[in-house]
Formats: sequence, C-alpha cells, structure tokens
Amino acid sequence: MDYKQAVNSVLHWNYRGFTEFPLQHLQGEETEITDIYLKENLISRIPSDIGKLNNLESLYLSGNDITKLPREISKLSRLKCLDLSGNRLQFIPDEIGEMRSLKFLILDENELRELPLRISELRMLRYLSVCDNKLQWLPQRPVYNYHHCEFRFWRNRSLSTIPYSLWYHMFRGQQTRSLNIGCFGNSICNDSKYNDTLLLQLRQINNESNRREIHFPRKFEHILDRNIITTPSLVELCKRKFYQMLDSASKRLTTSPTISVYSDVNYDENLENNNNINNLQEHFEEFNLKNGLCSKKDINEEYYEKCKGDTKVDKLFIKAKMKGYCVPSDIVEEHFYYLPKFLKDDLCNGPISRCENVDCKKPLFDFVYFEFCLEKIILIENTEDVLINAEFCSKSCAEKWKTGKALLTWEFTFTK
Repeated sequence: MDYKQAVNSVLHWNYRGFTEFPLQHLQGEETEITDIYLKENLISRIPSDIGKLNNLESLYLSGNDITKLPREISKLSRLKCLDLSGNRLQFIPDEIGEMRSLKFLILDENELRELPLRISELRMLRYLSVCDNKLQWLPQRPVYNYHHCEFRFWRNRSLSTIPYSLWYHMFRGQQTRSLNIGCFGNSICNDSKYNDTLLLQLRQINNESNRREIHFPRKFEHILDRNIITTPSLVELCKRKFYQMLDSASKRLTTSPTISVYSDVNYDENLENNNNINNLQEHFEEFNLKNGLCSKKDINEEYYEKCKGDTKVDKLFIKAKMKGYCVPSDIVEEHFYYLPKFLKDDLCNGPISRCENVDCKKPLFDFVYFEFCLEKIILIENTEDVLINAEFCSKSCAEKWKTGKALLTWEFTFTK
C-alpha cells in the first residue's frame, strides 16, 4: 500500500492489522491530519512523539491492545474526541487534565481502577464513559460541570459506593439512561495486590447481617476512627491552607465567562487587585511572584499584544489570557517548580475531595472523616438503592452535615 497517497486530513485505517501506531508512515504530513480511525487493530502502544499531530481533533483507537497512555498525549491540544474503549488500560496519566479542548472521552472496557483527579480540569468535556472497568472508587468531582456533561460508569463490579456530591448533583431525582447500573457489589476484591488493604465494614441500621466491604483510595493515609479523637498532621494542614490560596488565586486569574450558573468560578468586577497572588507573595518574599500581574480591566487585546514579547510580564498572566482561565497546577508549575515532587504532585493534582460541609469545603489530601448512608438512583424501569460516602475534614463538620440523614454504622476491618 502506498501510504503517501493515503495521507489526507482524515485517515480511515480501521481493520488494517497495524501492530504499531503508524505515525512513521505520515512522513512530514503530521500537521495536515485532523482525524484518525485506527479501530480494531493490534496496536499495543502510543508513541511518545504523538504530539507531532498538533492539529488532530479526533482519535479512535478502540479494539486494540494498549496498556498505557504516554504523558505526551496531553500535547494534543486540539483533540476533541478520544476513544480508547476495548483496550487494556490500567491507568490514565494526570496530564489528561491539560487536554483543554477534549469534549468526548470514551474509556469503556479497560482495566482502570481509578480516575485521575485532574480529569475535572477538562472544562469542555461533554461525555465521559468508563463502563466495564475495574473502578473501586470515584472522584468526588469526575467532571468539571455536572449539568453539562454526561457521566457513565456502569458495570464496574468492584465499585461499592459513590461520593455524596456526585450523587447530589448528577443523580438525585434524575432518571439515568441506564437500564442496569451493575455496580455496588458486595464481594471483596481478591486481587493479591490488595491484600492487607484497610477496609470498612458497614452494617445497616437494625440489620447487622447486611454488610459491605469498601476499598479506600490509597492516597488517604489517615482515616479518622470515629471512636478515637485525632487531629490532622502539620503537613496536611499546610497543604490544605496552601491549596486554598492557590485555588483562590487561580479563580482571580480566570477571566473567561463561566460555562454555566453552576460553575465554581466567579469574578468580582469591583476587585481590581489580585490579592490572592499578593498573599502568596507575602509568604514567599524572596521569590518574585508579582511580575506584572494586572487587574481585569487591564486585560485587553492591545495590552496582550504589547506583553507577548516582554519577559518581565508574568508568563502566568499570558497563559491565563490565552486560554481564559487558570488552575492551581498552572501557578505551581510557573512559580513553585522548586518544591519537592511529592508535594508538587499533590498541589497540581489537587485534593482527593473536599469537606461535604457546605460552610467548610476544605480540601482533603490524606486525612478524612467518613460517614455513609443509603440513597436512591432512578433508573428507566426501577429505582436502585446505592451506598453514598460523605467525606469531611473533621468530626465536627460531619456532625453539622448529618442532621436528618439516616446514616449507617461502620467499623474498621482488615483483609487477611
């Protein structure tokens, strides 16, 4: 086959028996490609130089043998649709959050145990499907906007519970499109890799025989025992405070209109100075963080064109202007690159969840207090009870939240 003659803006290479991603066959025509169809081939890996396809908008790789994604896939900045269903993916890199144009992400029929936290940075996402995987835990916020994105996670047999916030915003009183969710099983995972993992044993009120076993996210290093009073570590408290400042600063740098009235991001027209970055500057005076940060009224095309070649102007401001918003990872990468990797990863990826107390909403990294209750998901033909987990920064916040809710009793246990 003459591949040079096959080069066009759309490549239909389904069912060709490719064992490698055919990037080498494009021979300098990479920038011309907008859509690639490589369904039902024998591809086992995506090359790290996939970023050469910088105008690619759609990539269909379902029915291959891919086990992992390269971090460089985030360089496909114009990609709108990514279909990786029917592969053997075991994890998704955190850098997926940098694919700002992504609207459709299909990950069905893989071997995923968890979703990356930064997946919620995909503000344009309208469809996320992770059905038929091995998910054991869902993020509190798997999508940026609950009301504009369809999220499907059906038939993950190892999934025993879903976060209260996710249920409240996406499934409370709303009929789902699934006839059978196929999750929330009672069986314990027998994977040897998860031996000696801390589990939670639940008992429904007035029914001690009804028990469920739940695997916690491994990133939770300390789960508060309801019978023992403990406090977060100093590291945890520092990460919470620092992330709150980063989050607040990133929202002040966000200038584009919000996606909907339900969005987290707001901008106060009356506040001209970025006081959040200034607050960070006070804590790190020896590092020059100000570097020309401007108020919203200064943000215009004329100023932007003037600043593009000026190295004295904060690069963070330029990046925020170009994409219309800023996230904590942008600030960390630009100004706090010197931090230890483990700390940078936590701050860039964000907290596992936030306190469910609406008056608190503190970020939670490795210290959490749990409560559990039963709620309902409305299906097309019936209603199904689901186990809901609510996460808090402290027992006192849990006490304020649980008023009027029928909670389950629980206790710690271990696998043998």
